[in-house]
Amino acid sequence: MTRKHSIRMLALSCLLASSATSATQLTYTPVNPAFGGNPLNGSYLMQNASAQNDNNSGSGYVPPTALERLASSLESRLMSQLFNDAANGGEGYLRTDDFEINVVNEDGSLLVHILDIATGETTVIEVGGLISEGG
Repeated sequence: MTRKHSIRMLALSCLLASSATSATQLTYTPVNPAFGGNPLNGSYLMQNASAQNDNNSGSGYVPPTALERLASSLESRLMSQLFNDAANGGEGYLRTDDFEINVVNEDGSLLVHILDIATGETTVIEVGGLISEGG
């Protein structure tokens, strides 16, 4: 057998082997039955979701009462009004059970002094670039 003959035989065998294989298009099949998947997957998916759900794990979270939500809402409203007054050139002071908040507008900079009543720790926040509408 000559070298040319063996190369031809190898090429012919590669050609025959490649023609025998065929490819098909990949098709996506959803898993979730809500999106067209197999309905038998529903209970399996629900068990996995329940196992991952932290709300049912007894984490000790107690939702706030209506009175606590009202108090929080009023505090937020008062804080918003306090900052609005200070931004417009005024000053403000607010005391809650936990904090004392003093807001001052000094030459276009809003200074917020926060005192933690329990620890005595003070935090000062400065916001620059405010423009007073009165001047």
